[in-house]
Amino acid sequence: MPRINPEYRNVAKKKIIDATLEIAHEAGWNTVTLETVARKVGVTKGALYTYFENSDALMEEVAVELVKHLSYSLNAVRAEKETDIHEMLAHIAETIFSGKEPAATIFMQALARAAQDLQFRERICKGYDDTLIKLRDEFEKRQKAGQIPAEVDIRTAVRAIYGMTLGLAFIYHMLEKDRSEAQKDWLISTERILMLVPKDGK
Repeated sequence: MPRINPEYRNVAKKKIIDATLEIAHEAGWNTVTLETVARKVGVTKGALYTYFENSDALMEEVAVELVKHLSYSLNAVRAEKETDIHEMLAHIAETIFSGKEPAATIFMQALARAAQDLQFRERICKGYDDTLIKLRDEFEKRQKAGQIPAEVDIRTAVRAIYGMTLGLAFIYHMLEKDRSEAQKDWLISTERILMLVPKDGK
């Protein structure tokens, strides 16, 4: 089999992952198969095996990509120096719960698979850990700037927010509840964990 140029391979894999996300968003993750992805991309199913050995391998890459996306979103917020803590949290809630991407559903399915696959578990956990570190660093910076009360233990708060996020993701995505309610609940709960004064002052 001829070798594929690494740059071309990365571009092709991204195109496949993007197509997978589109299918999952439009029709649900259960409709994602190598056949449906091949049709979306405009190639044969056999061509996909050059990049992914099966649909589980594809799901793993999509899950890792979504973790990276959240990390990129946090970096974008950090680049906005004028963004206050409330706007930052609203942006994170939008990223997680808006439904623009089937992120939480894929995370849940990926975590279930990770329980039986040590190598994948290590990959996905590293992605989560990297994201949590970025979130912790951002909260610590904002705490020093006076946006978060000094008495808040940032490390504990980040772990609590992480656990609460997974819980809400399960309730609202896996059980097909209203995502806008999840977004609202996440914001209220996160502000309480961080002991923030609500933006409206109430």
